[in-house]
Amino acid sequence: MERSIGKFIHRILIDQRVRIWHVGTYLALVLLWEKNRQSSPFQVTRRMIMQMSRTKSTRTYHKYLKELEVLGYIKYLPSYHPKEGSTVWLIE
Repeated sequence: MERSIGKFIHRILIDQRVRIWHVGTYLALVLLWEKNRQSSPFQVTRRMIMQMSRTKSTRTYHKYLKELEVLGYIKYLPSYHPKEGSTVWLIE
């Protein structure tokens, strides 16, 4: 896990597009990845990520997940099923 966090921190120091909400969302994903024995892909729920990243709005949640994907930090496959989680891959 430390290796992924270290790589991410290094990337955000030079990436002017990344904001604090990206960091909070990504770190929540890293913690869930760690719980999943550091294997990708892994399942997440909107509620879980919003609680961990302190995100209040679903619009903000979707915005930052999409931006993390566009910036190349994650691959995100949303689930539209109410009981199944979305699938996330961390990209190193």
